[in-house]
Amino acid sequence: MTIINYEELFAELKPDGAISADANLIANALMRELYISSGYDLARFLEVKRCFDNDMALRVWVQKRLDTQDGYFVEDISSKLQSELYELLPQSGYDGY
Repeated sequence: MTIINYEELFAELKPDGAISADANLIANALMRELYISSGYDLARFLEVKRCFDNDMALRVWVQKRLDTQDGYFVEDISSKLQSELYELLPQSGYDGY
């Protein structure tokens, strides 16, 4: 009889949209700190499927980044991802005047 390790199988075949608790926590913080609004424009900047609204696009993007990390602290990776996200988003051109 073959024993199937479902956790390994699901990890390999995780569909877009399967978001971990850490990814949700980090995405929520990023949305609050960067004032991410609702809509569908964010997906193209994050290079995720365009069917995702801004909320889910950010979660998928964060999850993809976490999947490439061997070990991390939520606070450290959150700060790193905030910097990455800031670089990816178009700037408004507002100079503060």
